[in-house]
Amino acid sequence: MNTYMLIYLGGDPEWHAKTTPEEMAAAMAQWTQWMEVLRSKDQLVDGGVPLEFGGVRVNKEGMVTDIAASEFKELVSGFSLVKAETDEQLMEIIKACPIFNHPEIEVEVRKVMCMG
Repeated sequence: MNTYMLIYLGGDPEWHAKTTPEEMAAAMAQWTQWMEVLRSKDQLVDGGVPLEFGGVRVNKEGMVTDIAASEFKELVSGFSLVKAETDEQLMEIIKACPIFNHPEIEVEVRKVMCMG
């Protein structure tokens, strides 16, 4: 089985602040259910965590760039690590991901390189 990083791009940076406790609980329940299904099939490596939209980029010279000026659709808002045996299986995992319950989200998929 190969491991893949699902990189969640975009979203609403105000979602957390605008969401009621009930909406938040419902969203978290969807994530929990998705992860439990993956875990039961030995397809979950790491559920990941949501990321704040603010941050910085630092180059090797130490130059710091505030990423708040970036377009929201380009910002990484979270990630998960999953395992799949085939491309079809991977696409089914991605299609079921609750991240798509949020507007203007894309998922970048990267295969994790085996280093041994």
